[in-house]
Amino acid sequence: MSNKNRFRKRKEPYPVIERTVIYDRKRREQPVPEVGKKYHCFDDGKIRFSRHYIVEISEILGYCAFRKKYPELFKNYTSLVKRCYWLYAKSTDFFVVCEHGEDNGLEVFVRTKDGGWFSIGGFMNSGELDVTGNLWKDLEEHIDDFDYTPEEKKRIIKEGTI
Repeated sequence: MSNKNRFRKRKEPYPVIERTVIYDRKRREQPVPEVGKKYHCFDDGKIRFSRHYIVEISEILGYCAFRKKYPELFKNYTSLVKRCYWLYAKSTDFFVVCEHGEDNGLEVFVRTKDGGWFSIGGFMNSGELDVTGNLWKDLEEHIDDFDYTPEEKKRIIKEGTI
């Protein structure tokens, strides 16, 4: 076989393999919350009326600013990301800080693997932040599944809490 024949052009092009995207986190990411605004939050990520509380965002910090201002919490964050690899993303774009969290203490939310927000607390102050309001809307739609009186249902929906 001569060198000329070995490098000749093929008549048909090589087949192009289409790439299948199984998971696109950027597309499913929830927006960054706004400072001063109140959001629904659910203890331990369990979407129930009994696990519901409301938080007000006090500040949103970048990586370096959070590390300087809250070194102890940053150390906790780095170890927690390694321990709970199934929940937290390897890195977060922002640290969302609430001064009055679940137990009226400091609560910090970071990105999850699916693009949501979950706090980096220990036993207390570990909850899922509902930035879009979809979790609360879904819970409101299924309020009839719970054993509440009509007056209690109206009050729960109006106040946004039990």
